[in-house]
Amino acid sequence: MRMTSRVCVTVGAGSTLLAALLATPVSPAAAQGSLSMQGFGYPIGGQSARSQGSGSALAGIDPQTPLNPASIVLNGRLQAYGQYEPEFRTVTIGGNSTKTTTSRFPLFMVTGHQNKATVALSFSSLMDRTWINTYADTQSLGSERIASTVLTQSVGGIADARLAVAWTFTEYFHVGGAVHLYPGDNKVSVGRIFSDSVHAGNFDVTNAYTFAGSALSLGAVYVVAKAHLILSGDLRLGGQLAMRLGDSTKVGEGKIPFRAGMSASYDGISGSVFSVRIGTERWSDLRGLGSSSLGLKDAVDMAIGTEIAGPRISNTPVLFRAGYRTRGLPFTYGATAVTESSIGGGIGVPFIGGRTILDVGASRATRNVPGISEKSWLVSVGIGIRP
Repeated sequence: MRMTSRVCVTVGAGSTLLAALLATPVSPAAAQGSLSMQGFGYPIGGQSARSQGSGSALAGIDPQTPLNPASIVLNGRLQAYGQYEPEFRTVTIGGNSTKTTTSRFPLFMVTGHQNKATVALSFSSLMDRTWINTYADTQSLGSERIASTVLTQSVGGIADARLAVAWTFTEYFHVGGAVHLYPGDNKVSVGRIFSDSVHAGNFDVTNAYTFAGSALSLGAVYVVAKAHLILSGDLRLGGQLAMRLGDSTKVGEGKIPFRAGMSASYDGISGSVFSVRIGTERWSDLRGLGSSSLGLKDAVDMAIGTEIAGPRISNTPVLFRAGYRTRGLPFTYGATAVTESSIGGGIGVPFIGGRTILDVGASRATRNVPGISEKSWLVSVGIGIRP
C-alpha cells in the first residue's frame, strides 16, 4: 500500500498564521506525553507473558520469547501461541497527571518439532510508537489571543518477523539461529483546532513513514545436569534499517541494534526455576535513521526472577512467577538518559490435560527524569495450544 505525506489546511486569517503555527515549538513531553515513547517508540522486546511475569529473567530459556533461537527446542512439540498486552500509563509533570491506555498484540508464534530439529515462526514488536495527546494552547493574532486545542498523534511501529531453527546435539546442548525481517510504518499527525473559526482556521499535517530492515540472531542453551544449572546465551547481528517517507523517498538509514545477553538458571528444587539475566543493546546503531539531534543511549538490561510450581490441575502444575528488572531505554529526554525499573508477577494455568496453557503476567514499571514521573501497569495475557 502506498502511503504519502498530506497537508490539509483551512486558513481564515492568511497563510502567515499557518507558518507561525507550524513553527511553534512543542516540548517532547507535551507532544508525546510519555517518557517511554521518545524517538522511534517503546522497545517492547517480544517478551512472552511467562517472561513478563518473571521480570524477563526467564527470557533466555523461554521458548515463547523470540530472543534466544535455541530456546525453541524446550517446547518439545507443535505449539501455537498468541498474546494480548494492554498498558495503563500515568505521566505526572509539575503536579499534573495524565492517564492513557495502549492496547497491543505484541506476539504470535508457531513452533514445530521433528527429530532433533525445531522450527519456529514468530511475529513480535521491536518498537511501538502509538500514542495520542491533546492540550490547550493560545495563539496571538495581532492584538488578539485565540484559544485552541493542539492534537498530536502517532500510530504504528517496527515489527520483528523471525524464522528460527534450532538443533539438539544432545539432551544437554542446543544451538539455534534465526533470520529476522523488520517491516514497519508510522503515521504522525499534528493539528490545531481554534475555538474562534471566524478569525483562524483549523489545520492538520500528517506524514507517513515506512521502515525495512533485517538481522541475524544466534543462541545456545547448555544444561549442566549435575549442578542443576541451565546456561543460555544469545546475540543479534543487525543489518541495515531504512526509513522512507511513504514508499519512495529515503529519509534515513541506520542499523538494527546489536544485542547480546546471557542467563543462568537453577532448577535444583523440584518444579521451580530461579534465574538471573544480563544483556546489552547498542541503540546507537540507529543513528542516521532520524535527526542528528536525536538522543540515543546504549542500554544494559538486568533481571532476576523465579517460577515455582503450585497445585496440579489434570496432573499438570500451576506455575507462579515473580521478578525484578531494570534497563535503560533507547532515547534520551533532552540530554538525560531514561531508565525503567519494574516488578513483575504472574501465573500459568493448564487446561485440557496441559494441552492449553493460559499465562497471565503483570508488571509495575517506573520511568523517571527530573520533573517528570511515569508509571505504568503492563498486563500480558498469553494462550499456548498444543494439539
